[in-house]
Amino acid sequence: MNPPLARLYSSLPASRGRQRILLVATTIAAIAIAVYVVQPLTAFDILTRLFARIVWRVDTPQPLVALSFDDGPDPLYTPQVLDILARHRAHATFFLIGERAAANPELVERIESDGHEVGNHYYTRGSTLLHSSSTFSENLARTEGILGLAEKRPKLFRPPGGLVWPSQLTIAQERGYTTVLGSAYPYDPRRAPAAYIRWLVSKNLAPGVIVILHDAGGDRSRTLAALPGILEAGRRKGLRFVTVGELFAATDLGGGRTAP
Repeated sequence: MNPPLARLYSSLPASRGRQRILLVATTIAAIAIAVYVVQPLTAFDILTRLFARIVWRVDTPQPLVALSFDDGPDPLYTPQVLDILARHRAHATFFLIGERAAANPELVERIESDGHEVGNHYYTRGSTLLHSSSTFSENLARTEGILGLAEKRPKLFRPPGGLVWPSQLTIAQERGYTTVLGSAYPYDPRRAPAAYIRWLVSKNLAPGVIVILHDAGGDRSRTLAALPGILEAGRRKGLRFVTVGELFAATDLGGGRTAP
């Protein structure tokens, strides 16, 4: 606290202690909201230290960014995303929901034939937090079978909603998965404006960043509107959009931090 503010607080009568507490609480809340909305990259460095078993971003000297899409495949939006990526010669990792992948096998095939990567986004949409360890393991394995991930390396898992118990992280790890979240998430499932989606992601584009977007689960028209601008912003920064697996491999080659 700077000296003028310190003198002001010291001059307040003791009966105004509640107002002091309210002011401090309001300040903390304002800072938290700012971090939530702006997402400075330094915040993800802190998250990496706090939750070391989750990959948020990686250290690499190479000009690469991992692009990822969640909740698909979707017959309406996924093909449009794939078309945009093809026009910009960009690649991405699609974290697919098992039941949706089972219902749209042709889209899974196209994702992979276009040179993209698929990851495990659980079998059903919704949080895993109310699921027992056995149910979690079964749903993880069920999606793995649908997507043919058993022999793939790296095997990638992204928990629905970004929430997972430590015991579930352990189960995923024992099954050979690396759990991946990200370091540029513009809340596109919540119908954020396309301009905000484009701004937030473009601002955070830097080597080793992992971008989280969505190609299913609702109206994704704003994501589609923002995506070309994001890809163009990366090009202007001299960055190339790759899959999470490619980013890991480049990190290994570059001597940076490997995936856990």
